[in-house]
Amino acid sequence: MLAEDFNLPKQTHDIFGVMARGNFISSNGTRDGMNRLYDVINNPDNFDRLQAYFNVIRYNIERGNNFFYFSKLSEPNSELEKKLERFERYIDIIDLLASMDNKITIGSRFRPGEIAEECNANVRLKQKLQKIPLYRSETLHNKVREICDLMSRDSFLEMEDEKTESYKVLDSYAYLLDVINSVAIYEDSSSSSDDTSGIVYN
Repeated sequence: MLAEDFNLPKQTHDIFGVMARGNFISSNGTRDGMNRLYDVINNPDNFDRLQAYFNVIRYNIERGNNFFYFSKLSEPNSELEKKLERFERYIDIIDLLASMDNKITIGSRFRPGEIAEECNANVRLKQKLQKIPLYRSETLHNKVREICDLMSRDSFLEMEDEKTESYKVLDSYAYLLDVINSVAIYEDSSSSSDDTSGIVYN
């Protein structure tokens, strides 16, 4: 069956190019026509056609609150484990952002320097930032920059102005919060001889 048989919108290739990489399409994204792609998918007629077409190639369009993303039909456990590992690294990042005086939420705009300055003035926040894994920057400012780069690559943030290093939090951030909130870190305090601790994904 050919793509033409589905009467697909002309943006289908662009939509696939974004979501097949594991990224999100958010309604409040503006770079690379992100909000336009959202509107295309959100059109009921387009959505049904796109869903039917992508199902043929083993993808399913998932709808969040003002964002879309792909899931794979019959996804193997190995792929699910990789996704869980991907989001596990965000636990400390979300904890930091939620602890700021001006909490980072959907639609928030901020500069890495602002977060670095607040962390430098608050010992508790500074410790939270310093314990975030995967980053080796020597300054707080550069460490926050690397976090922003990571979140931009994963399509949770969008840089609005390169000159001022201004970022906007995208609608897809809600998905990240939902995943993190479903993670229960537990420690088995029972008298069992086996010490068990880990992460439970609900």
